[in-house]
Amino acid sequence: MSDLATKVMALFGTPDAAGWSALIAPDATYENLAETLSGRDAVVERLLSMPFASLLWERVDHPGVVLRGTPLAGAGGRTFVLTVAERGGLISGFGQQFYGVPKPPATPMVMDAAFREKIDTALTNKHPIYITYVDPAGRPQMSMRGSILTLGPDSLGLWARATSGMATAVETNPNVALIYRDEGARSTYVMAGRARVATDEATRTKIFEAMPVPEQRHDFARLGTALVIDLDQVTGNAGFAPTGPIDPINLVRGA
Repeated sequence: MSDLATKVMALFGTPDAAGWSALIAPDATYENLAETLSGRDAVVERLLSMPFASLLWERVDHPGVVLRGTPLAGAGGRTFVLTVAERGGLISGFGQQFYGVPKPPATPMVMDAAFREKIDTALTNKHPIYITYVDPAGRPQMSMRGSILTLGPDSLGLWARATSGMATAVETNPNVALIYRDEGARSTYVMAGRARVATDEATRTKIFEAMPVPEQRHDFARLGTALVIDLDQVTGNAGFAPTGPIDPINLVRGA
């Protein structure tokens, strides 16, 4: 298998479809976060389409055959890790993963219209957002919120019911973190910022009336508290392609 690993690493630097075909079993598979391909032709096509030729490959000291491809010094790109399975002297499968996913360069904290739409329709599209805050005793608390919406390009609003305890907590420690997840698209966004109580009636009314009707029905009397979250960072992506994250963002206040 050691000799086979050497041949694989040598082929990464060439567009040699015939060379790959000679090493790969007819029923071989290629798996990554985004897909599973089956059959020699599909596997060879995927291997030739990947940016593997621009990487420096080495075998990792790990059980089985694990290969790591790292960008050359000064070059951009991502580090890939491949596991190689063998059967009867031929490659029966590849498993591709990323060895760390670098953040894109920081850009100003300005959520664009497409991203704001994701947040504002999160509950409707069955992607409720989770928020973590710190209670007065210093313990982290997490809850799912259907009322979260964007108030502008750099802030969120939410309605905290009177019994939730969140409004009291953020007056002691305003730091909060939120996560949005779309499992179907494999999309994840992580947000961090500082929460504060909105005391003016205009903001309270705006947040209450903009949130989904099912959330409004939890508090007909409007006894809850409107909170504003000034975001400091938003990171994440719209999903994963074989070559990496789709449309990654790294929004940072003050960038």
